[in-house]
Amino acid sequence: MKKYFSLLAITTLTATLGLTSCDDSDDGPELIIDPVETSDGVFVINSGNKSGGIDGSLTYYEYATGKLTQNVYQAANEASLGTTPNHAVVYGSKIYIVGNGEQTIFVADRKTLKNVAMIKVNVNGEAAQPREAVAGNGHVYVSTYQNAVIAIDTLTNEIDNTFESGNYSEGMAIDGKYLYVANSNYGKGFTETSKPSISGIDLTKSRRPIFYEDEQIANPVDVKIVNGRIFILDSGSYDANWNQTGAGVYELIHGVVTKRADATEMAVSNNKIFMINAPYTTPVTTPTYTVFDMESNTTTTFCNGDEIEYPAKISVDPVKGNVFITSYHIGSNGYADYKGAGYCVIYDETGAVKRKFDCGVGAGRVIPNTGVEYVQK
Repeated sequence: MKKYFSLLAITTLTATLGLTSCDDSDDGPELIIDPVETSDGVFVINSGNKSGGIDGSLTYYEYATGKLTQNVYQAANEASLGTTPNHAVVYGSKIYIVGNGEQTIFVADRKTLKNVAMIKVNVNGEAAQPREAVAGNGHVYVSTYQNAVIAIDTLTNEIDNTFESGNYSEGMAIDGKYLYVANSNYGKGFTETSKPSISGIDLTKSRRPIFYEDEQIANPVDVKIVNGRIFILDSGSYDANWNQTGAGVYELIHGVVTKRADATEMAVSNNKIFMINAPYTTPVTTPTYTVFDMESNTTTTFCNGDEIEYPAKISVDPVKGNVFITSYHIGSNGYADYKGAGYCVIYDETGAVKRKFDCGVGAGRVIPNTGVEYVQK
């Protein structure tokens, strides 16, 4: 039987063994305790609707009970997340919620949702717009629209470093001591004064990052590193009528860019990239839902998406193997209802539907509520 221990129990047990095990010749079973990553449920980041005066919120879905709770942050703190919260990351015992409109990182206990800190985002003494977050090395890194990434010390909940990045930074990935950042240049493409790029930041040294630029990558909004392979989500470009073209997942191999699939959203888990392709076009392009296998370098259908009215984001929980697609409802006018509550569909890794649940207004990213348990073998 596997036995699970809390961190406090591990510390107490270690101290006790240290006091009583004075003779190295004592016989007895060897105590082997391994850390195991767990996932209790998921948060959904609802961005609200700024033009409609609707604040953002947090939805929570619990795996064990199937319990669904709306406005969990607001209920725990009697306070709002403000306008356009657009990303979050769970790290250690806390969740870090990126409040773009409030220029604030809301830090809360991941289980109680009680606020423990509110970090005002600034770059060189000026308020900055935070975009996305990624965690590692005892820090939470937050991209901004001010050509910089801030580093938050998770012990002090203070900004303790700022790194240069490219124009209008979005999604990021950590690979060891390096942080890779997708710099979208706000979709303006290559101009005389600014360019889209991927920047590689050495987190151990204070020096200018390495920038990768390629005209095939016009509007990079996310980057993922898997076993040394670099994948970039590019939102492409828009014509005079706002028709979106060129969006896709690209791989960067030894300085050469290869397009892997047409896509407007991606999520990565277990050597697979789950993708939505729903470009903004007139007339409307029928969305597709596919999966790219990194071992075979092939793309196949993930699901038919009959449950999705108007897709928003795709996310994964690598611990449980669940895939999440959030969606808007279609309004009476035949278009997405951006001011109405959305919903989320849970799939397994084969594309089979497991459950559908309601979310708030502007349902977007799904963030797994992960933690670590210690298991005695």
